[in-house]
Amino acid sequence: MEMRCSDTARPPVPLIHGGAGSLESDPELREKRRTFIKNLAASAWPELHRGKTAVDTVTEVVKRLEKSGLFNAGYGSALQSDGLARLSASLMDGERLKFSGVMLATHLIHPIELARVLQNRTESVLGPLGAQLLARELGMAPQNPALPERARCWADHLERPNGTMNGAGTVGAVVLDHHGHLAAATSTGGGRFNFPERVSDSATVAGTYASAYAAISCTGIGEQIVDDGVAVRLETRVRDGCGIVEASETTYREAVARHREYGWIAVDHKGAWSMCWTTEAMLCAAISADRQSPVLGEDP
Repeated sequence: MEMRCSDTARPPVPLIHGGAGSLESDPELREKRRTFIKNLAASAWPELHRGKTAVDTVTEVVKRLEKSGLFNAGYGSALQSDGLARLSASLMDGERLKFSGVMLATHLIHPIELARVLQNRTESVLGPLGAQLLARELGMAPQNPALPERARCWADHLERPNGTMNGAGTVGAVVLDHHGHLAAATSTGGGRFNFPERVSDSATVAGTYASAYAAISCTGIGEQIVDDGVAVRLETRVRDGCGIVEASETTYREAVARHREYGWIAVDHKGAWSMCWTTEAMLCAAISADRQSPVLGEDP
């Protein structure tokens, strides 16, 4: 359990996370993920400094996380109990107060691309069939998001069904750009071995939210995030006059008291940011104009 924050950062400010849960047991994989997140934050900041928008930045950052094969999102997503990977993603433009997303999309790697397209459509959120039809309309060829080791893990689970069921985690990004606009995006492969078509928080406003006041992306046990309405709760507290640091402190205390297992990254319209998690670990990074290099959530 931990909270990292800053109320003195200057825009632009990108924050990135790679999921909350148990500490990665493989030190080599942990270091690969750590390096990837750190480098991604470091590369996002100069693009924002040159004028890239918040919406375009969170979309591109999440797309790169989906493509990496290092996280439970995009290529490398968890398999549900029937052996199929069902991906969910969402995007919210704080300036337009527009939320969009897809739930349980199959046979693709970049659900965030569909969420981005839906920003300009009347229909904001699509289910699995709608996501598939939209992908075909856009000319996206079917792709298999399952890594070989994920398939082996699923096969092992069939033989030993009482083994570990953990697999919580998502990827996400929140940004305050040079224009003062906020955006948030989240993408997930869901929980490992979940009941088929179990829906996570990632494509709901409980897990992803942005407005003119704050942007938040959550990760962890989706059912708990939905029950607590974490993202909208944080945004409401900022809208009502709190800074994101104060709002996060209050929400963090509530989560600990309820024995919750989740975390979030958040930034407000003034540039203050927070990274909080009640789990053993959450891989995350933040960088701003007053920092020479990204701040990693797990740094001392």
